[in-house]
Amino acid sequence: MLFLASASQRRTELLDLMQITHKVIPQDFDEDSIQSQDPIECSQQIVKGKNISARELLKNNDEDTPIMTADTLVFTPSNKIVGKPKDHDHSRQMLNEFSNQTHSVFSTVMISNSEKSLITTCKTLVSFKELSEDEIEEYVLSEEGVGKAGAYGIHGPAGKYITSISGSYTNVVGLPMHETYELLRQFKLA
Repeated sequence: MLFLASASQRRTELLDLMQITHKVIPQDFDEDSIQSQDPIECSQQIVKGKNISARELLKNNDEDTPIMTADTLVFTPSNKIVGKPKDHDHSRQMLNEFSNQTHSVFSTVMISNSEKSLITTCKTLVSFKELSEDEIEEYVLSEEGVGKAGAYGIHGPAGKYITSISGSYTNVVGLPMHETYELLRQFKLA
C-alpha cells in the first residue's frame, strides 16, 4: 500500500497504469513559501514540504506506510517558473511565451516512510509550434488549461500544438513513470 499525498487525477491514473495500490491522502503545504528559482532545488523543497505535511496530518497513524508526494514545475523559455494560470489573460500570456519556443518541465517525486526517504527529479523539454492568436484564444476559452501548470495539459487538446518533446512524456503529464517505478521498487511496492 502507498499513500499518495496529491489531489492530481493524472498522478492517480498513472499509478493505476502501473498497477500500484494506493490511497489519496491530504497534505497542506504552502508551495508559495518556496522562493528558490532553481528548478531542481525548488521542486525538491516543495515535495519535501508536502511529504512532511502529509505525515503530520496522519497524526502518527500508519507510520510505516510509504507516502509519495510529487510536484511539476513549468519553466518559460527565459527560465522563469510559471504556475497555474490565475485567469484567461494569464493563460494567454503563458501560451504566447511558449509559442514557437522550447520550455522545460521538471517533476520531482519523493517517497518516504519511517525508515528512509528517496527523491528524484526528471526534466523534459517541450517545443510548441507557432501559435496563432485564434489558436491561443480557442484553447484558453476551452478552459482545458485551467488548474494546469503552464496553462496547458499535454495529454489533452494542447498536444496538437506540441512539435516535439525531449525526455519523459509522463513527466509533463505530472508523474515521470520510469523514475517513479524505480523509487517504488526500492520500497518493494513494484
